[in-house]
Amino acid sequence: MESFFVPIFLKLGKLSEEKLLVALIMVTPQKIWIKYSQKRIQLTSQVINAEYSSLAKEVLDQIQIKAGEVNAMLAKTGEIQFNHPHIFNADYFEYLKKYSQNTLLFGNIEAFNFQNSALSFESLYESLMNEKTELPRSVKPDFHNKIKKSLTESGIDDKADIGLKITPDKLAGLYYDTTVTLISRNGGIFAAEAIDFTNGIPALANALNAFEVLINSLNIFSKQKNLNHGTYHIVNSVPAPGSEQEKLLNNIYKNKKEVYTAVPEDAIGEITGIIKSGNFMKFSMVLT
Repeated sequence: MESFFVPIFLKLGKLSEEKLLVALIMVTPQKIWIKYSQKRIQLTSQVINAEYSSLAKEVLDQIQIKAGEVNAMLAKTGEIQFNHPHIFNADYFEYLKKYSQNTLLFGNIEAFNFQNSALSFESLYESLMNEKTELPRSVKPDFHNKIKKSLTESGIDDKADIGLKITPDKLAGLYYDTTVTLISRNGGIFAAEAIDFTNGIPALANALNAFEVLINSLNIFSKQKNLNHGTYHIVNSVPAPGSEQEKLLNNIYKNKKEVYTAVPEDAIGEITGIIKSGNFMKFSMVLT
């Protein structure tokens, strides 16, 4: 498969032909790379209106989520299936153009042949945008460290694994090495993942998707080992009122209770209390 990149622009007015470069997508056989400029999106809200820039950001966020899903597939298959509908090919960009109500303008598909995709994308983005790239983190260090501190000080380290790294060769169904915040076992598996709901939607969606992949793998493992159905939680930070993150969390409360439950970070003691008072053992002891 030939690698290529596509620039993405925003029109600076409904009747104007002027446009502003706001994002870049690079597609290789191994990975999809996408980044958009927060500063330039904000600029369009001042030049045109906030509703226009908000729609553009929403579409770009959805593209980032889709890229994350494709990258997860790549970790399993090792190659993008470009005959799949709405994957990153010419037809997909036509679909995106219609989906964005012509808010976004997609430039020509430009082929390239670079050896180091990560450095190539960073260099290309910086050159076109005059901005440094910053890789998003799924969990901010202060939130993660606060949860880890609560867990390590709870006195459950003899009954549960804290920050256990699980590899695909140990747990079938994983795409890559996965670290789970807390995992233990009684009659069934008991696990919790700390997820920061102050992160951006794409990073947040990737973290939630990764946890569901882990849950599916643990459920398969439970059946193989004749364990009871597992119990799973996310430990969430409190999102800003009225934010997209809060809307996503509310949807989780409604629609994901059969898969996992959400527990606010200040209620982490409820989870550790269950383990501390019960007949639990470390999950790593049965993961052979």
